[in-house]
Formats: sequence, structure tokens, C-alpha cells
Amino acid sequence: MNRPTILMPAYDFKPLLGGIANYGHELAVRFSREARVHVIGPDMPGSAEFDRDLPYEVTRIRLPQSGLLSYPRFVRALRGLMPAAPPDAMFCPMWFPDAAAARTVLRGRSTPYFVAAHGTEVFDNFVGVKNSLKTVLTRRLRPRIFREAKKVFSVSHYTRRALLAQRCGTEASIVTVNNGVNPEIFRRIAPRPEAEARYRPNGERLLLTVTRLYPYKGVDRMLESLPAIAAAVPDVVYLIAGTGPDRPRLEALTARLGLESRVRFLGPLPLAEIVELYNLADLFVMLSREELPDVEGFGLVFLEAAACGLPSVGGRSGGIPDAIDEGRSGWMVDPNDTQSIAATIGNLLASRETLARASAYCLETAPRKNWDQVADTLLGEMFAVIGPRGAPARG
Repeated sequence: MNRPTILMPAYDFKPLLGGIANYGHELAVRFSREARVHVIGPDMPGSAEFDRDLPYEVTRIRLPQSGLLSYPRFVRALRGLMPAAPPDAMFCPMWFPDAAAARTVLRGRSTPYFVAAHGTEVFDNFVGVKNSLKTVLTRRLRPRIFREAKKVFSVSHYTRRALLAQRCGTEASIVTVNNGVNPEIFRRIAPRPEAEARYRPNGERLLLTVTRLYPYKGVDRMLESLPAIAAAVPDVVYLIAGTGPDRPRLEALTARLGLESRVRFLGPLPLAEIVELYNLADLFVMLSREELPDVEGFGLVFLEAAACGLPSVGGRSGGIPDAIDEGRSGWMVDPNDTQSIAATIGNLLASRETLARASAYCLETAPRKNWDQVADTLLGEMFAVIGPRGAPARG
């Protein structure tokens, strides 16, 4: 039996860092077990090294740092590939420019396209000139692109509700498929002695955040809650891995609160060190709040932490309720209520038994929520449309 061909235009793609880039790659790997996968992605430093020995084909194209200007280049690249080998389907990790280009190229053809929806990208964004221009030029296009897709795969129930509210599809066409984790990478390991010595030389209790530093991620509220936590747990230390435009403000807030001895900004770290920190910390914290268009569409870091046995405290916002099993793998709080944040974290750090029970639950359940499971669900939805050999499904 011939395997179906899936063409994947991907503006955000490895070796670019970020959740959407990782989403596309992880799915391309797993799709390739049942289909021939061809990714069209950005040519960037490190591409050649990354592309070596991949189980799927990659065509790299030069793209500007603008989705608007990248759209016509994707159209040109896709049109160049279509006559040689028309795919059975296109899978688009984002609606723009990925699905916009697919829709243009496939107009008048029978090939269907499918599109994923994550969170922030489904809302209007008038922050800054570039975002405002993109929003004005594409806001009427967005619902059409989602509605004309055969299926829309939202990563959380929150994102699905947002799409339905904007009339970007129907109850039947928008399907929630949560993100997954790679348990071969995110797993229980024994931290190196030098890591123990560096981060907890005297047995400190460690809180950890791994994120890009933007205001809506809630690191500021965690810092404001830390004095009360420290009053209850004197040996607490807060580690922040990642970088971003909010770092100077957060460092200034740390100094203003007199927390320099308790807070460590670690900057961007290699993946192996992040996994080690997940295994070293006592509790993962990310207090994301809704500041549209900024919102946590799912919160994959909660799942990655859980796969390492690390329970979480998350802000009750966006798609985070899909990523945390409340009271079992973690706890959710009002991300703006510093009193509640401090009380919740303080109580958890005071109860090693509660954290140990949550850690055991994380290790048992998180590895099951993997990318194999996600890919199986998505392929099932797509094969129901294209059939196993690219023929229209019956029924």
C-alpha cells in the first residue's frame, strides 16, 4: 500500500526555539512512521546540522523575520512542489503564514489542509506597529482560513472556545488535541553532584520557572509572593531559566524587594540542563495570566516538568487547566492573588508527603501524554478525510 504524502509548511520550525517549532518537528517525526512527510521550513543557522538523519524530508527557504513577508515565499515554494508531487494533505502548525499559503495554493484542488491553533495567534494583536499592521491586514482572513480547513486542531479547550467565539469553525470541525511530551528526553534522572552543589549547597528548597520572560508569564507575581513564602520556608530559593524582554524589569523588582540572595536568573540553558533542573527542584511554578493577546494556550512546560516527576503550581488561565491535573499533578491559583500564591506554595513546601505523592502521580501519568498519542489522534482525523491511500474517505 502506498503511504499518503503530507506536506507541512512551517514558518516556526526547528532549529528555531519555541513551542510551535517543537510541535511541528515532533509531529513530523511521528507522522513519518505512517506517511511520507515533507516539511517546508526556514533556512537559518544550524539548519543543515539539524536536518541530518531526520526521518522526513525538509526543504529550506530563505524567509524574512516577518510572517507577512514570508507568506508569498511560502506560496511560491509550495507551488513549485505541487506539480512534481501533489500531496494527499497539508498539515499547517499555524494559521499564518502556514495555512494561509496552503489555502492559496490549494484553491481549486481537491487536496485538503488541516491547521493547528495554539493560543495567542488566534487573537487580534495591536501591540506595536508590526503586530498592528499584521492584524489589520489579516483579521478578516483568519476566520476564513480556519473555516475552510478540513479540521482545526486546538491544543486546549480554551483555544477551542476562542475559535468558536470568533466563528472560526464549528463544533464538529474544531477538535481539541492536547500537546504531548517526549518521555525519552523529559524523564527522571539523577542530577549531577555539581548541579546539587551549585543550586542547593545547603539543602535549599527550590522553586523553578522555565519560560520566556514576558509580563503575562507571571514571574513578577511570583517575586511579589516570595517574601511571604520565605517567611514560612526560610531556605527557599527561586530559579528562573530563560530570557526575554521582561528580564530587566524583573531584575529591578527583585532588587526592590531585597530578594537578590533568593532569586537566580539563569538565562537560556541547554535542554539537558533544563531536564536536570526539573529533576532537582521541589516545585515548578508558572503563573501565567490572561493579557490578550498574550495567553498560555496550553503550557507544555507543566507536562515536561511532570514527566520528570516535578509537580507544578500554575496560574488558572488560558489552557493551563488542560495541562495540570488539579490536586494530583499540580495546583492552580489566581495568578494575580499574591496572598493565595504564597499560601499555596508555602503549604506545599511544608508537606514533603504531598509533594512526593504528586511526584509519583506525575511519573505514572505524564509519560502517557506523549507525542505518539498526539500524532495517532491527528492522523486518525486526517486519514478519515483522505483515506489511507489519499482517496476520499467513504461514508
